[in-house]
Amino acid sequence: MIPSRRQAPLGLNPDSDRRRPLWVHGDPSVLRLPAIGIVGTRQPSAHGLAATRAIAATCVAEGWLVVSGAARGIDEAAHAAALSAGGRTIGVLPSPAPGGLRRGARRLGDKIVSAGALVSDRPPGTPSAAWSFVARNSLLAALTDGLIVVEAPEGSGALITAEAASDFGLPLAFVTAPYGAKSAAGGLSWLVRATAPTLLPPELPSPQLLLDDHGLRAWLGVCAASLREDGDVRAPQNPLPTAAPTPGGLRGLILLALGRAGAAGLTEGDLLVVSEGVEEALPSALTLLALQGLAEQRGGRWRVCEGAVLRSRA
Repeated sequence: MIPSRRQAPLGLNPDSDRRRPLWVHGDPSVLRLPAIGIVGTRQPSAHGLAATRAIAATCVAEGWLVVSGAARGIDEAAHAAALSAGGRTIGVLPSPAPGGLRRGARRLGDKIVSAGALVSDRPPGTPSAAWSFVARNSLLAALTDGLIVVEAPEGSGALITAEAASDFGLPLAFVTAPYGAKSAAGGLSWLVRATAPTLLPPELPSPQLLLDDHGLRAWLGVCAASLREDGDVRAPQNPLPTAAPTPGGLRGLILLALGRAGAAGLTEGDLLVVSEGVEEALPSALTLLALQGLAEQRGGRWRVCEGAVLRSRA
């Protein structure tokens, strides 16, 4: 049921040590459809809401399913606009419904299920936790073929989704914002850092800044070109683990420190030195590394996962 192009991001490859079960409420066949993720802040500006609605409608018109997180703000606007345009949509939750749906979102959830699905990677009945939102953001990226960040302030969960999408090699786009809009400052800062020389491997598409509908349609063309058709490819016997790109930014610094520490590992307190200036991002960075199978915590200490294979971004 899960298309081959999404096997690796979901940890479902035959050579993967992780198995990521999915809870799906609705039509599971939508997981195979070409999909664009649209994410952003829970407190958007009027500009952000208008941009989200226009973008979602264009995506539907171009034949894409819309994926978002069913939260207030940008997520809700993306789902609603996709539905209004007659499209299909997936809502990715931190835990299965009804517990994973925010208060007051039951009606939205029902509409999403009627034209798509609600998805989570946690067992039914499991309550949401702080770390499960990080897992949700990673899962959201894994279910898309391209990701658009509309508005994301510094520290936004949407930027975790962008990091995951970048690691998966997906096309990324950011939306322009009014001058002085703090609601978009984090996303635009991320864009500037990501497009700096040497920070992205040459084989990955550079993140794009969307100025208008013409630019959006051109970017969707890039997503379509990079979307590979699924095929019945026979897996080799005893396949070797595929090297994953070494993350950049804080996660790259964490992996470097953990590699130097070796089997002794480091506590979260030890890693505060590595994350100086962005300490609040440390828990999310560690959770995302664990979800990617690159780092693990045992006995209160973090270590590089045994057998993790990385390739340089240089």
